[in-house]
Amino acid sequence: MKKIKCILLVDDDATTNFLNEELIEELDITEQIHIAYNGQEALDYINKEGKFKPSKKGDFPRPNIIFLDINMPLMDGYEFLNEYHKLPKSKKAEVVIVFLTTSDSHKDKLNLINDKLVSNYIEKPLRKKEILEIRDAYFNN
Repeated sequence: MKKIKCILLVDDDATTNFLNEELIEELDITEQIHIAYNGQEALDYINKEGKFKPSKKGDFPRPNIIFLDINMPLMDGYEFLNEYHKLPKSKKAEVVIVFLTTSDSHKDKLNLINDKLVSNYIEKPLRKKEILEIRDAYFNN
């Protein structure tokens, strides 16, 4: 199976990012993993701004999957989505957004179902089975 080009982890918790990155690397399903610590950094990544300004071609490819935490300081997952909607279609093409949360509240789930850009909703931590299901559902070519 062909590898996914890039996965972007967006979470303010360094330990969560470390564990998620380790799991994804262990599964060997992607060429690159990048980390943003809040929604603003994720937007900077997508727009290739700030610390994500590339020094050479291919430094920060468009993510194929964004694992997005809901609750973060500075800009949370919902605020990120509001700004993401405003981006040109070329920057949003073929990106699968998966919301990650510790909350199992029905309100969160209803909010997400109403956003057509959100492909899935997973409770943290990421698990092997869920990552492979997402890969198979969206990248099984």
